[in-house]
Amino acid sequence: MTESGQKEQPVEPTLEPLLQAHIGKQLRNMYDAMTREPVPDRFKLLLDRLEAGEEEDATTAKAGADKAGAV
Repeated sequence: MTESGQKEQPVEPTLEPLLQAHIGKQLRNMYDAMTREPVPDRFKLLLDRLEAGEEEDATTAKAGADKAGAV
């Protein structure tokens, strides 16, 4: 609230349509270029490790559930 006790209305930031179009075009170009680049080997290794860990977790969880059911 302001000192007069009234709520201030939020002001929406606006850009001119030509500027919005230019920024949108630049963002699309950057995204398109990025998606064409190969995935770095470091990221591939990390993804492989994560996937292996998920498979290991699923196997461990299944084994735990089998033991619980046998009791």
